[in-house]
Amino acid sequence: MTPTTSEPNPSLGPRRARSDQDEDAAPSREAASRALTGGRKMHAMVAALVAAGVGVVVIALVLLTASPSADDPSVGVGASSTAADVPVSCSSVQPEPKVVFLDPGHGADLAATRATSGGSQGIYSGENSSGGNEPADVFAVALAAKGQLETDGYTVVLSRTADPDPAQLTLWEKGLLAQTADGGQAADIGVSIHTDLAGTIGAGQIYYDSVGAYRTNTSDGFTAEFTNSDTAALSHDYALNFQKTRAEFQGEPPTVSPGHEFPAGRGLGSSGNIPIIMLTAQDVPWVYNEMARTTAAGLSEADLALYAEAIVKGVESSLGPVSQPSPSCS
Repeated sequence: MTPTTSEPNPSLGPRRARSDQDEDAAPSREAASRALTGGRKMHAMVAALVAAGVGVVVIALVLLTASPSADDPSVGVGASSTAADVPVSCSSVQPEPKVVFLDPGHGADLAATRATSGGSQGIYSGENSSGGNEPADVFAVALAAKGQLETDGYTVVLSRTADPDPAQLTLWEKGLLAQTADGGQAADIGVSIHTDLAGTIGAGQIYYDSVGAYRTNTSDGFTAEFTNSDTAALSHDYALNFQKTRAEFQGEPPTVSPGHEFPAGRGLGSSGNIPIIMLTAQDVPWVYNEMARTTAAGLSEADLALYAEAIVKGVESSLGPVSQPSPSCS
């Protein structure tokens, strides 16, 4: 989350190191000389036995008896090696990365377009702005959480890199980023970060993936559903972890529910009960957070820090700590 090894004394310098190598080399040369001499004697013995007409079986027995053992100090080059004789090479084994996709909501105001890939393929969605300083607040929370998670060893990918979003991505395009965040593979967790009026969401809300959750186009009635049961199960478990950690920071738990209602009257291009970003990234277990705004201008500085810390702890409790590199010797 690495055994210590004794470091060489730098005061010895390269001269001492070369001296040690010379001392180690001397016994090796002596062993090789003894092995060569022994081999010549063995060859002479075999020649004498053959000249005397001794049978092959007898010669083999003589050789077997005369062969030096591995315990014989005269055994040198070509002898059986003990574990201590085998050179050991060590290299650092890197743990598998844990990839976190953070989605600070909004950041653009875009007309709905039809998704061309992902779990929401065929569904219309865009992106919309928000009041209460939400886009700026949630981006600040995402940056703070990203810094702490990276310090803890996680790999973090953001759905946008500034406020407003310089890439001007739709919701389904952000979902595709999460679906491919780990070198073309899905992120280990997706975390959306939003705020809303306290009168609307109380202590806050958390949404998770649910099989059968859907979006339907308002223009043509086309429907896409969430179908990945494994992702949905993890998403539910992670949502409960976030509920616990947020309750510890906020003082009371936010509500947890499978998705959220998006009525046709909102003009989003599609209606249903799951956020587009979650529907798109069907291999990413998602935790969609809403936190109550504490001032008319949004979140206070203290609550921005609290929200970020709650996000970090929620990720850690869901994915576990990132293991540190450990030496592997062979």
